[in-house]
Amino acid sequence: MKAAVERGREWRDRADCLLARRGAQGALLALVAALYVVAYFVDPLNPGSAPAAAREGWWSWADQTKYYESALALAHGRIDRESYYYPLGYPALGALFVRAMPVHPFFWPDMALTLGAAVLAWKLARRWFGALATVLIGVGFVATHAALLRLTMVIPWNTLPVQVALLGGIWLVLTRRDGQALGGLALVAAFTYFTRPSDAACFGPLLVFATLRLPTWRARLGWGTLGVAVVAASVAAVAWINWRTFGQWRTPYEEGTFANIGFFSYPVSHKLYSLFIDGETFFGEYGTALLWRYPWLFLAIPGAVFWICRDGWAAVACLATITLNLALYVNYNDFVPSSLYRFSLIHYISWAFVPLAIAAAAAVTLGWRDREVRGAAWAMVGIFVLAVGLKLKERPLRTEVASAEVRELPAARPLWVKFPGEKIEVAKTLRIDGRQLREGADYQIPYVPADLRVMLSEVATGRRLAPAEHQVLQATPEVGDYVWSWWPRWRRLWPPRN
Repeated sequence: MKAAVERGREWRDRADCLLARRGAQGALLALVAALYVVAYFVDPLNPGSAPAAAREGWWSWADQTKYYESALALAHGRIDRESYYYPLGYPALGALFVRAMPVHPFFWPDMALTLGAAVLAWKLARRWFGALATVLIGVGFVATHAALLRLTMVIPWNTLPVQVALLGGIWLVLTRRDGQALGGLALVAAFTYFTRPSDAACFGPLLVFATLRLPTWRARLGWGTLGVAVVAASVAAVAWINWRTFGQWRTPYEEGTFANIGFFSYPVSHKLYSLFIDGETFFGEYGTALLWRYPWLFLAIPGAVFWICRDGWAAVACLATITLNLALYVNYNDFVPSSLYRFSLIHYISWAFVPLAIAAAAAVTLGWRDREVRGAAWAMVGIFVLAVGLKLKERPLRTEVASAEVRELPAARPLWVKFPGEKIEVAKTLRIDGRQLREGADYQIPYVPADLRVMLSEVATGRRLAPAEHQVLQATPEVGDYVWSWWPRWRRLWPPRN
């Protein structure tokens, strides 16, 4: 037995030496590129040779169409109201290839960004693992997350540059301690602002930490001022482009996002529950809850503790960036179980899976002897037990109702209202005290086949809920709120792979 273990270690060491060579790493990167090419061209949504104007494949989606139109305009030297919708950073990458590859202008940029993410994942994992173990972790991750990678890295999304920027920022903080690291962080944050301004704010913890750990106040002030100037220049440039194009500092898309969808209109506890534990309550989405779809996320708790034990405050800054990014999108009103996979909004947060999965693997294989990691593992068990049975239950409330209307809305929020037998499309006609409601900011609806039901948010205040005058409804509504309960629900452990 001992001899077999020694032979295994010897073979592992040989494999590590081989895979650590530059030529072997180049071959691995070429293999990833080949895998990407195959995944891209066999994807069921690939538009093939159909022009974007035909609206086939992913060009039939609203976001991808906007990217394409912007890339085409930029390639012709135009920034105008008609083409400028989403931030220009990602379309600018497609503009480099839209004339040579008019159907697939984002193929080369997306493949380059995917390879960049793979390189950064390799570098992050190699800090704790040998080359062979890193390869095995990567193969395991790709094999078990193939559907997720297709949704977020094969289909064009403007989060692709952001995930590479955030991974690069984490790597800089973990591996460099000089002023140049701060300068690099500022540059990637500035680039991110051109691509997704809200995500650029997530660099805050990294930038603050990289500044404060410089050895002298002179260095902190000097490099900190430079970092602020770089980011401020990016903000000013985007504001100038917006003013020149629209006559205002923010784009209509940004203003509409905040005004019509917005953030923080639903309790954080309810959002965390529906996204991570159970998407069935109200939304009827069985199998979308992240903790059961990706159960290794439970290990992110000991993984985070292991990371902090190894990298100290640098790890705290990295985890703060991940947490800030997750908090931003968890509290985005449109980020609900119905949109995670049906509309692929999982691409907002999936980048964080890479460093969290690496830390989780390290906690299991390298950190199990650490008292702090074992303590975190017990906390993980407690959270698992809580998650198995935690339930938001609907509770009916007594209030004054009549045919097709609620005459006195209870003050409780979020509040569910059901109209048995009515079609879900009628939700757009509902009014509170005559005011038209905004989907996302004021209410949510499920997208599974169901009778009309809405969940009113904290900003949907008023007394009377009824359809517009031209709309005829027959149902007498039912009204209620939610209460917490707990009872084991074992089927959560085996969600369907939809």
